[in-house]
Amino acid sequence: MTVFARFLGEKAERYIELRQSLGYSFSKQAGTLRAFVRYVERAQLDAPATRTMALDFVLSFGGAANSRATRHGVLSRFYEYLAVYDAQTETLERRVFPRSRAIPPPRILSESELASLIDACARISPDIPLRGRTMATLIGLLASSGLRSGEVVRLDRTDVDLTNGVLLVRKTKFRKDRLVPVHTTTQAALRHYVRERDTAFPQPKDQAFFLSSRGNRLSATA
Repeated sequence: MTVFARFLGEKAERYIELRQSLGYSFSKQAGTLRAFVRYVERAQLDAPATRTMALDFVLSFGGAANSRATRHGVLSRFYEYLAVYDAQTETLERRVFPRSRAIPPPRILSESELASLIDACARISPDIPLRGRTMATLIGLLASSGLRSGEVVRLDRTDVDLTNGVLLVRKTKFRKDRLVPVHTTTQAALRHYVRERDTAFPQPKDQAFFLSSRGNRLSATA
């Protein structure tokens, strides 16, 4: 590791610790900074940290315009911190990568496409049947209820009333709770899932309605 890469790595870790101590999650930003350090190390770059260095790093990734803008923004704030320790650090221009405000049109699946997707989900991981059943049931619930993915994975067992066919969705948009009715066919699918889930995890680690293959609550990005 070069002297500059070592210096950069140390300052990046201190900066990450500082931001997290202030209450920020900072996990994705930390990943960007550590990737930047690895990039500098691989390229054997020398001090100081320059605009060109940051631009080349950001452009080394594919992805959408907003992703590039986000990475550059993380580096921009880190460069400000780094300048305290190395006055030769260049200032990054904030709007080098403008954000796109274009909203892509939604992709609406046909009934046959949705059925194929659910069927494909049910067949994933044959050695862990609950994984496929969880994904198939979750997607079916999303399609039939109009819930957001984050709302579905946050459902607890006590939030799902299969006797009356109602879901209690907590702390949704504007921090409000709401009741969502579900169709009888959806109730039947949820009951089938409950039987398989409880067979796989008779003593669950989590009160979540949907469980991962390890018995934990799913994440919204899973």
